[in-house]
Formats: sequence, structure tokens, C-alpha cells
Amino acid sequence: MNAIACKAVLFDLDGTLVDSGACIETLWAEWANRHHLDVDYVLANIHGRTIEETLRIVSPYFDNPQCVDEVKTLAIEALSQVGAITGAVELVRQLPPQCWAIVTSGAKKVSMQSMISAGIPRPHMMITSEDIVHSKPHPEPYLMAAAGFGLPVQKCVIFEDAISGVNSALAAGGQVIVIGNGVPISSPQIKATVADLSSFKAEFIDGIIHLSW
Repeated sequence: MNAIACKAVLFDLDGTLVDSGACIETLWAEWANRHHLDVDYVLANIHGRTIEETLRIVSPYFDNPQCVDEVKTLAIEALSQVGAITGAVELVRQLPPQCWAIVTSGAKKVSMQSMISAGIPRPHMMITSEDIVHSKPHPEPYLMAAAGFGLPVQKCVIFEDAISGVNSALAAGGQVIVIGNGVPISSPQIKATVADLSSFKAEFIDGIIHLSW
């Protein structure tokens, strides 16, 4: 058995708590086809990025509020069908509500839809694309979440699945657990790579969260 102690737990959302990867790729492919774009190129630039960043990378032509709203509408509709990553709901329900947060590159309205669909309870703190200046892989999102708890990020465990998110967590200085097939990153800060959250248990003792798996 492995174990780690911390004061707060920070979760990415898509691919970490919510099994939305295929859904997100489908909606972006639909958007790309609508605009006669190279689907593969668009899909290569979506993971771990805000909608605004992806549109900016695809072309400055799409960097406008109308296109952002178009993608958000597609996303809200698509994400109404998603489920939770195995073990996600059970794990977050073991954590004190005041000790965990979601840190996502997604827009708030879109992220709330995926949480509702997957049955993920809303945490007391949620950092979304509207709250930050610099998105992942910049450390700002995780530094902001840790500061919201009044903690150094080194006292937090961060769950992530995407390369940009893992790099954000590492740059912030957190302890990282990678969900999914793994990322091609090596660091002593990465404490484990796991398929899902089904093996995790959490205990809260004297203000400390004890995670085991």
C-alpha cells in the first residue's frame, strides 16, 4: 500500500474526475468540421487548454466571443452525457468539503455541466478559466488554489491527467498523482500513476488528509 499526507487536495476536472475525454474530442471535431478545418490539428491543441487558447492557436480569425460561445454551447450539450472516472465520487465524498478544490482550464458553466452529469459534488473552491490570467501549464491555477486555502502548494496533493496540467502542478511545486495512461514526464514530485481513482481511500485526522492506495 502507498500513502501520502497533505492539508488539501486539488483535482483537475476533465479526465481526472470526469470521464469526458472522448466527449470533448467529439465536440471539437464537430466544431472543426463545421468550419472546414483540419480535425487532427484542432484535436492536437485542445487538451489542458482553455477554449480561448485553443481558438487562438487554431487561427486568430476564431479568437472572438462569438466562437467562444459557440464552443461553450456545443460543450454544455455534449457534457450532459458524461460520467465520473471510476472511484471519483467515492473519493471526494471522503474528503472534508473545506479541504478540496477543482482546478480546471474549462469555463465555469461548461465545467458545472460536466460535474452535474457525473455526480461530482461542487467543492467550496473551484478555479476555472474565468479566474486566471495564465492557464496551465503555467503554475498560476494551482498556486491560486493553494493560496485560497492559505497553504503553500507543497502541502497539497494534485491529481492530474494531461501533460499541460501535470506541468502546471510541477511548476507550482505540488505533489502530483497522474490519472490515466501516464504522461512522458519524470519528476520526484510525481508520486504515482494510476488508471483511475478506485483504489484511493482518504482519512482526515487532526487536520491532516491521509491518502492511501
